[in-house]
Amino acid sequence: MKALVPGLLAGALAIAVSGPTAEAQESLRMAVSPALSPQDAGEAFERAVIDICIASISQGRRVANLPPARSMLSETDDPLRRQQASAGADETVWDVTAARGVVTVKEKAGRCAVSVYGPPAAPTAILLAAKLTDDGFERVASASTGGIRQSLQRIDGERQVQVMVTGSDPGSPGHNSRFSVVTATVFDMKAR
Repeated sequence: MKALVPGLLAGALAIAVSGPTAEAQESLRMAVSPALSPQDAGEAFERAVIDICIASISQGRRVANLPPARSMLSETDDPLRRQQASAGADETVWDVTAARGVVTVKEKAGRCAVSVYGPPAAPTAILLAAKLTDDGFERVASASTGGIRQSLQRIDGERQVQVMVTGSDPGSPGHNSRFSVVTATVFDMKAR
């Protein structure tokens, strides 16, 4: 599995070097606040996926019961944030403090998802996948039609933790947002 990581990183670098179109670059600048670079947003996204969602699902605990949640997140009932996160009535939505308005976490029993708006989709998804493989996850599937889609899993004791990473940039087929969006959804496969 480790042999795939250099290939993934090479692909991310090739995408990053070629970069998004001028139109997509303008959208990326508009999506991220002036105080938050796309790189900082991507790092806040990764931390929320690893330190919050994966920890929550691996431990079978709610986000509010994780020690890092107190310093990293603030719960929000803001209708715009809930709409942006596509949150249902049974889901809790959190702002990631380091990237308020750009990175959100939504949670319901057995499922936790983090979304980031702004950073280029492919490099963000590929770098997250590389970090997860370094942390014992195995890549089980990927696709790139209409955007990025990767699935990774790891066995944590009695839990089979699955991470589905999806993303697309402005102009991608089926992507209506003027901003890039990457979402990582974490759940326990055995609990489904």
